[in-house]
Amino acid sequence: MRYAKYLIFALLFVGNIALSGNSVFLVGEGNIVPNPLRIGEKLTYSISWKRLPAGERTDWIVKEEALKGGDVYRIQSKMKTRALFRPYKFRSEQETYFNPTTLSPVRFQNYVQDRKHLITVKIDFRDGEADYERVSRPNPKAPQKREAKALEIPPGTQDELSIIYFLRSKQFVIGETYFFPLLVKGKVLKATLTVERREFVKNKKLGTVRTIVLRTSEGGRFWITDDERRLPVKIETESRIGAIKATLTDIELAD
Repeated sequence: MRYAKYLIFALLFVGNIALSGNSVFLVGEGNIVPNPLRIGEKLTYSISWKRLPAGERTDWIVKEEALKGGDVYRIQSKMKTRALFRPYKFRSEQETYFNPTTLSPVRFQNYVQDRKHLITVKIDFRDGEADYERVSRPNPKAPQKREAKALEIPPGTQDELSIIYFLRSKQFVIGETYFFPLLVKGKVLKATLTVERREFVKNKKLGTVRTIVLRTSEGGRFWITDDERRLPVKIETESRIGAIKATLTDIELAD
């Protein structure tokens, strides 16, 4: 059983099916003003599988810096399985350089350890293009396998980490279905989201908060607070190995 495969996709909230003719291109829709993203924000999530504590994820807006002639947010994410799942040891360290004005990534990299399998992915984004490189080893002593290619990408294409901050920054209409481009596994997918409803959610850190519920084309759901913070507080998805949930457990903000 490849538990880790489902653990990482529980945090992607996206699907890959044919688009509805009524879908709206999210990249062209309005942005939240003022932007809810804040330097120094660190969000920690507890990930559970069949109600068992399975892993932990931390997303951190580290700092603002200059890259390719513009100011970007350097954002890091770390995820790992807990000791209970030691036979399926999984660790992921992602980093995206996100332009808060265009809501697009400039550079992305991901280091993954899935048991003995080691994978490094690097993506360099440009206008209409992306340079993609993937280096993998089935175990530390095996030779490297390298895949490199240039991809044509639509405007607003997101990576596996920037997608979270892109969605937090966009305005939504209840009942509407949106699509946007996402680069994952070396391919540009058309990801879809339907804005289902508003719902009150109890959270140990925040108390009871009103949220917007987003449903992906594959049935996963994503709750973000319906306020100026736009915090992702809960994620749920079903898989062949059972329900996987991620719950916001801690928030740190810069002074």
